Amino acid sequence: MNILLSGACGRMGRCVAEYCGTQQDCRIVAGVDRRADSAWHDFPVVSDFGQLERFPVELLIDFSSPDATQRALLYSAQHQIPCVICTTGLTVPVYHTMQFCARLIPVFHSANMSVAAAVLQELCRRTQEILGPEWDIDILEQHHAGKTDAPSGTALALGQVLCQDRQLCNEQECTIPRRHSEVVFHSLRAGGSAGEHLVQFASADEVLRLSHLVFDRRVFAAGAIAAARFLIGKPPGLYNMKDLIKK
Repeated sequence: MNILLSGACGRMGRCVAEYCGTQQDCRIVAGVDRRADSAWHDFPVVSDFGQLERFPVELLIDFSSPDATQRALLYSAQHQIPCVICTTGLTVPVYHTMQFCARLIPVFHSANMSVAAAVLQELCRRTQEILGPEWDIDILEQHHAGKTDAPSGTALALGQVLCQDRQLCNEQECTIPRRHSEVVFHSLRAGGSAGEHLVQFASADEVLRLSHLVFDRRVFAAGAIAAARFLIGKPPGLYNMKDLIKK
């Protein structure tokens, strides 16, 4: 599987390239990054999709920025290349572009490429069903100091699972005294944390916590490659981690 890597010189781009080097069935043939620093890799890296030569690309993986993701989606649709979108903090226009491109090509998107994080979503959904509406729900997440979006894409995805008849808000917006009808986000940006998410269900007498902690970003690279393998041969459409888990 020949892969075009968008965001090749970023933290996760370098991680994906390193992980691919350990796999027998895939390789990065070219990269795109606004810094275009080929010193990081043994494959060519250009600063814009318009500079790409004719590479035998079978799939695109995007770990970049919302603006770059927009260009990656349009490039993939133009060249009929399936794409795996791993970038977080996407804007509404980018989501609209993704939905449009998914009519033309298979598109895989997830705010968190860890399979275990997808399992956490299912556990939270089931926990809320069992416990009922009288429990307070908080979503706490921590990432490295350089992460620009808050709450994280994973926290937002957990919130969508849990909101049901509740309102999503951050800790500055929640009411005092606390109402059961609110799901409250708490975000911490510090150090080099690869990612931690904790969902807390609290009643007057007890607390239940479900958490997911990442020790190595390699898990996100492995998830992106698993999604790429899943996407090959699929018809046009928008796919996510639930589809991968079902498989």
